[in-house]
Amino acid sequence: MWSEIFPKLVGKLQSSESRPGELKMASVAVILRDGENPSALLIRRAEREGDPWSGQVAFPGGKMQEGDRSARDTAAREAREEVGLDPDGDGHFLGYFRSFRTHTGTMEVVPAVFLLKGPGEVRPNAEVSAYKWVPLRALLTPGAKSVYSLRFVDEDREMPAFKVDDFVIWGLTHRILSSLLDVG
Repeated sequence: MWSEIFPKLVGKLQSSESRPGELKMASVAVILRDGENPSALLIRRAEREGDPWSGQVAFPGGKMQEGDRSARDTAAREAREEVGLDPDGDGHFLGYFRSFRTHTGTMEVVPAVFLLKGPGEVRPNAEVSAYKWVPLRALLTPGAKSVYSLRFVDEDREMPAFKVDDFVIWGLTHRILSSLLDVG
């Protein structure tokens, strides 16, 4: 059943990706599935030394590589590698959302949004320690709003976050979801 969330979300997408400047490019796969409670696939990245995103909740994704013709190609390749889903084969490409600059200012990330045709079987690889289909409605409730505390250089900072069960969604993933769903 289509919800009121999807038409509003899809209205924000564009058919062509933005290619801003000289920054390194990356893409994430925002994989949605429909049903009584529309949801998005989020992963928890495995703990790995030297990985700046180690242990964080994120969308499947990564840096553009040679052979990737577009952010859509990058997002689909990363989804196949990280969670065993082929969003192009198992779903429909809905479009690109606006790009987001990483907090370091060194990379531009383009969300490519897909809608699965069916439930989709998630088969995480070693880069993923957990995954969850997060109901979009859960992110729209006041109870989902939270904060994430972190030590940055020499100061403690609190970042806006969503908390859904044991997943704390902050940083770039929080910014993407907040913008897509118009929540703060």
